[in-house]
Amino acid sequence: MNHKQLLALFLCLVIIASSRIISIKNEVITVKDVSSNLDKFKIENIKEKDEKKSINIFYPVTEYQSVNDEILKKIEVYKNKFESSPYVSDVKKLEISFSTYEYMDYISFKFNVISNTGITHDLNEVFTVVYKNDEIIDIENLMSKDNNVLNILYNECYEKLKNNELINKYSNEEWLAKGLEKKEENYKNFVLTPNSFVVIFNEYTVAPYVAGTFEVEIEYDKLATIVD
Repeated sequence: MNHKQLLALFLCLVIIASSRIISIKNEVITVKDVSSNLDKFKIENIKEKDEKKSINIFYPVTEYQSVNDEILKKIEVYKNKFESSPYVSDVKKLEISFSTYEYMDYISFKFNVISNTGITHDLNEVFTVVYKNDEIIDIENLMSKDNNVLNILYNECYEKLKNNELINKYSNEEWLAKGLEKKEENYKNFVLTPNSFVVIFNEYTVAPYVAGTFEVEIEYDKLATIVD
């Protein structure tokens, strides 16, 4: 193996070790590294399959019971909603995978939910769980640090979405305004990545389904009062 081949191999290993996403594709689980804090949690799987439904859920188990309870509580909401929905197709499915991000002492999990009951196309949703040590960091927690946080998030998201190509193509000012309304519900999904605070808007929130999910990156210096 020559010098160039060795260098290429080394770069590939670095890329593989730099980020981690856990995903489900045709029941094959792909694990691309995690963060440097992977030793702080393990991965559990809920798998159920019969002639009517297929459930495949992957979730992290951390060292903190409060965080684990929050994760399972949110998963249970989607699982119960799915199981109580009418059976239309031959087999309805629910798949939940997750990715993880790390910023200082903050650990963020972004859960990707894919469901289909045969009524329409796959529905894609995102929910998040963020923690720092044993403390859950949600929108209420951020508001307790600065009661102006909804104004900050609104202003930043509006400025970055108003000229978005997909928003201009598929949405309108009324839809965008409703999705960005200064309510906790609209800003409940966020993660802290190494580079920015990211607010996630699910399908149908700021634009119709065809436009997909929107992620708005906000620089940390804009949120100095709530992220330390």
